[in-house]
Amino acid sequence: MTNYYKSIFYNHPIEVVNIEWEVIVTITDKSSRKIIYSWYDLIEKNTQSNYITKCILWGFIKKIPKEILIVWFWWWAFCKYIEDHVKWQNITWVDIDSTMFEIAKKELNIKTDNLISMEWEKAISELKNNGKKFDLVLIDVYWSEWLIPDEFLKKEVYTNLKEIINKDWVLSINYADYVWINIWKYNKIHHYLKDIFWENFIHLSSIKNKKWNISWIYNLDKKYSLEEINIKYLEKVKSWKILYDANMIKNTIINKEIDE
Repeated sequence: MTNYYKSIFYNHPIEVVNIEWEVIVTITDKSSRKIIYSWYDLIEKNTQSNYITKCILWGFIKKIPKEILIVWFWWWAFCKYIEDHVKWQNITWVDIDSTMFEIAKKELNIKTDNLISMEWEKAISELKNNGKKFDLVLIDVYWSEWLIPDEFLKKEVYTNLKEIINKDWVLSINYADYVWINIWKYNKIHHYLKDIFWENFIHLSSIKNKKWNISWIYNLDKKYSLEEINIKYLEKVKSWKILYDANMIKNTIINKEIDE
């Protein structure tokens, strides 16, 4: 079955194909170019998006996160993945486009009700003022294949963000396709976060179709090796608190050359 939704944020309709085993969400522009494409496998409980598993992976290193904040774009896939894989989670989801919440509820049966529809800068400020604290914060900072909105380049937003992260927990930020047009923006955000969260961060990546998916992780107690990541993840799986996903640690690379 194919359904169409009118986006509040995008100028193009959102196409959702919901069949027995998967949900496919697409936004196509007037030139028939896919600006957004993502899918979720309802049987395998997985997504094709490498950055989703790389971002979420870091929430499993120390303890199982109970309070999780997911911010902005296409987080229905993150939200569904966490609901399917992690026990005892409480998810808060911020998205500028409330249509994404509608899709999540109707098409994927996402259960979380902590849904905030507003600009992320205002949402972070409001959560801070309300005294909310999170164990894991997941941020996706791009709204199409190559563009990062300018509102993500304000240092004070990341300063406020630190105030809502519980001590010794982590921020995981996705830079998606690491392409030249956005590198200066990536570097600006990275230097903000290095300054705010001190020196312990790590850069995970995977490559697909000759494009790099990048995840930077901040607020760590040390710089973990890839072997340590794998061991920690498997420990959590054995405790039966996480549903095992082979793609979680598959084809993960730690890039050290840009960490300095």
